[in-house]
Amino acid sequence: MKYDLLNKEDIRAFNGKVDYCLLKGKKVDLTVPRTGNQNSSLHLFFTMIAEQLNELGQEFCFTGITGKELSIPYTDVVVKHMFWKPIQKTMFDIDSTTKLDTFQLNQIINVFIKFFGDKGIIVEFPSEESYNKNNFDN
Repeated sequence: MKYDLLNKEDIRAFNGKVDYCLLKGKKVDLTVPRTGNQNSSLHLFFTMIAEQLNELGQEFCFTGITGKELSIPYTDVVVKHMFWKPIQKTMFDIDSTTKLDTFQLNQIINVFIKFFGDKGIIVEFPSEESYNKNNFDN
């Protein structure tokens, strides 16, 4: 069930559900889905990684066409499907990025930052703060 915590009726219903769970000693799994801004930042993150890999002269080796190896430039889609999703599946057994909560998203981002940092590629997850810093530095 979803509750709009800006709506008074939903707040009352939510509080009632919480009170019931407390009274009965129930276990509760409360996840916070990522926001639209986080979703946009995630896809920008994929693009930033792809651009850095391409700038370093790296190419993705694709073997999906009749078994032949084909080198293609990195794109946000390649980064998402060939790097992000396998890590996501391994860490959380979740197939869709839309099913990640903020905590899970941050855990995978930390793996990416370490993995690419170890290879000399410095990536920072896009945020309002990093956007403002980069625009004022230029």
